[in-house]
Formats: sequence, C-alpha cells, structure tokens
Amino acid sequence: MTFIFSLSNPLVVYGIIGGVVLVLVIFAALYLKRKQQAGSPDKRKNGSKAGRLAYQPEARPIPVVPQSAIPRPARKSPALPVPKEISLINGREDITESLRALAEKYSLDQFTIATSDGLVFASGGGDDAQTDAAQYSEIFFNNPLSETPGAVITGIGHKGSDLVLIIRTELPVPDEIRLSIENDTKNILNWWI
Repeated sequence: MTFIFSLSNPLVVYGIIGGVVLVLVIFAALYLKRKQQAGSPDKRKNGSKAGRLAYQPEARPIPVVPQSAIPRPARKSPALPVPKEISLINGREDITESLRALAEKYSLDQFTIATSDGLVFASGGGDDAQTDAAQYSEIFFNNPLSETPGAVITGIGHKGSDLVLIIRTELPVPDEIRLSIENDTKNILNWWI
C-alpha cells in the first residue's frame, strides 16, 4: 500500500487540522499558565510583599486631627422671608381672597384648610387643594407629628370642628411663623364663618 501525500486524501487533511488544533491548544495553555504566574504574589516583579494586592500602598498611620481643627463652612438654611404687611380681611370679598392674601403674606406656594374627613374646607387657590386635603388630613390624623416634604401640616379647632392646615412650601417654616399662620387663619375663619 502506498501513501500518497495529497490534499485530496482525507487522512492528510484531518492530520493537518488536528496538528493546527494541537498547536493552538498548547499556545493557549502556555498563555494561561504565564498569565496565572504573573498575577501570583510570589512571582511579581514590583517587589511588593506577598499577600498584598498590587493597588494597595504600604500601610501608614493616619494622622488624627481634632474635630475643632477642621473648618466647617457656615451654612444658613433658607427660610421663609419676613411676612409682608398685608390686610387679610379688609378689602377682601370672601374667604378665598383672604386665604390668597395669607399665602402672599407668608410667601407660601399654596394654603388649604381641610376637614378631618379629608374634604376641602377652604383654599387659597391651587390645583392640588382636593388631593392635598384628602392625603394630608389622613396623614395628620394618623400621626400628627409626621413630617412630609414640601408641606407643613398643623391642626386647629374652629367652632367645635377639627381642621387641618396644609401649608405648601419648599422652605422650612419656623415655629413662630407657623403659629402666626395659625392665628391669622383663626382670625380669617372667625371673620368669614
């Protein structure tokens, strides 16, 4: 039997393909072995200690600085501006105008008075008065001390009814301003109702 070296012979083609695959497998194994050795702590060339990661610097003590030595920038949180001198009752035609004047006096975004069952009692305008009345009166009667972002909720009594004041503003409302708003609201309610 004579062996003819020709590409038409299937044994020759399979032998060439097998040899190429074997060479590729050997190169891949050598590459992976070299990559593994390069990453091991014992074989690194940079001289770092065994067991330490390459990106970690040598341990150095961190100096302790007393808290009083760290300068703190003085931040003053924005608050409501000083209330304007506006008459809330004189020259007003109804309770809605008085409540709008109240919102203007204290630079509020919106002001709503709600009943304990979530209905709008009176409002100084705004598209969200009904939604605010339903949502915030429930929150107030479930937890009167809860804080809600963008609104201050407080309660007052008027002629035997519990009412919820919903003050919409993004700025913090100091307690003295909140008390002034409550007193002005009582004056408005006493005048109109």
